[in-house]
Amino acid sequence: MGEPETLSIRVPAWVRRERIREDVERLLEEKYGVVSVKALRKRFNVKKLSEGIDVSEQDVLGLREAEKKRLQASDNTRY
Repeated sequence: MGEPETLSIRVPAWVRRERIREDVERLLEEKYGVVSVKALRKRFNVKKLSEGIDVSEQDVLGLREAEKKRLQASDNTRY
């Protein structure tokens, strides 16, 4: 996974910036499974982290690979 890209769009002045941001975040979450830390904290009402959680890098890489395969299989069944 590379660095995130920046996308600039022009919207009418009457469209609230925060509403656009929320809609784009919802689209990324629903379509691509991308969830921001801010969205997770809001959803689960996390205000402050009280402790660190140790996670094995091998476990993380394994989960990422499994999710990548799942998403690819999901994309192949859509078309």
